[in-house]
Amino acid sequence: MKVPNSSREFSQVLSSFTNYERLQTFRYDQESFDLRRMEALAAALGNPHNHYPAVHVAGTKGKGCTCLMLEALLRAEGLAVGTYTSPHIEHLRERIRIGGKSISEDTFMRTVNSVLPLTEPADGENASPTFFELLTAMAMLCFARAGVDIAIFEVGLGGRLDATNILSARWSAITSLGLEHTRLLGDTLTSIAREKAGILREETPLVTGDLPAEAREEIKRIATEKNAPWTVADPGSITRSSHGLIEIEGIPGPISAPTVRGPGLRADLAVAMSLYHAVLDHLDKTPGINQLRDALENLRLPARVEIFPGPPLSCLDAAHTPESMASLRLALEEIEFPQPRALIFSLSSDKRREDVLAEAASIADEIIFTLADETRSIPPAELRDALGRGQVIEDPLEALEHARRGGLNPIITGSFYLAGSLRPHLREKSE
Repeated sequence: MKVPNSSREFSQVLSSFTNYERLQTFRYDQESFDLRRMEALAAALGNPHNHYPAVHVAGTKGKGCTCLMLEALLRAEGLAVGTYTSPHIEHLRERIRIGGKSISEDTFMRTVNSVLPLTEPADGENASPTFFELLTAMAMLCFARAGVDIAIFEVGLGGRLDATNILSARWSAITSLGLEHTRLLGDTLTSIAREKAGILREETPLVTGDLPAEAREEIKRIATEKNAPWTVADPGSITRSSHGLIEIEGIPGPISAPTVRGPGLRADLAVAMSLYHAVLDHLDKTPGINQLRDALENLRLPARVEIFPGPPLSCLDAAHTPESMASLRLALEEIEFPQPRALIFSLSSDKRREDVLAEAASIADEIIFTLADETRSIPPAELRDALGRGQVIEDPLEALEHARRGGLNPIITGSFYLAGSLRPHLREKSE
């Protein structure tokens, strides 16, 4: 395989790898998601994922936020942290973070050139790694080369068959459980819980959010089988004090956390706090109150109830499940996001459109359906017809400008693809 000399060339090479993030239909089984393929690639790289302790985070929603929150908390304690999340918002390098920042272009290309020559199928093998497996291997290698103290890995899909599941993680987490990817993971909370709990390891501590009863029973069964100590992070342990301030159980006084908006993000923070304490206990470190305050004061959560100044004020989010859409609605009410509002909305074809639309309809009076991605997005006219109201403006930037010209405060959500297409423009306008 020709080794690329630039990220542009690498993007062209990537198109030759199977990318399940871009496919509308595929089989979710051990043949398509073969961990032996990932294990072989990691072995060829010297098993870099065994060079550091890892936190492994699964969940229906909130797992990316939890990873970024935990990263900030651990970095504030002076730890060198590597973080692997997906999908990206603006650029591919966002998925691999070291020291709280996306890796540099030079680091990215050096890693590409180390991993890519090993991706040709060997004799007797059926296929080269997938897009996600390639990036996962790159993250594992980057973290080993950087000598991180700890790495945080977000599961891509499910858990049991995910490429990240070659990890022998020191800590596991399941942030939440709901009915998503039911065609792939099963159509009951029990079956989805079983897939997510595939990341559990023998005697490895598990932290979860507050899960539905049906899912909780399955997690309990599997955790018991694995003899895995289980902590449920109480979402009530973190409460809103006033605008931009929260209170955390056991910590005196209010804490500035301007980006932790709404009960959903506070629940994610509760999971991150439980993991933070577990990691520090393992390292015989005492949490520093000032360090924690600094971490939350400076925490950044792109496309998670992210507010850009106006006028008009804009909110960027990536809610795409009924639960996350309800969480966004509550957050907007809590921060008193101004009226009149326009919801700029796109949704990928594998989502529960009726349930998501039912929640989305209550967020704003004006709804503009747009097209975030020609391959993955549901045609906006279909969404409008399903809801029975709204207008279609296929170009996302044109939809945003239309809302602004009408004096409406835009709320952009439904898809990471949509967030990625509009965030650069929002940043530019707010600078």
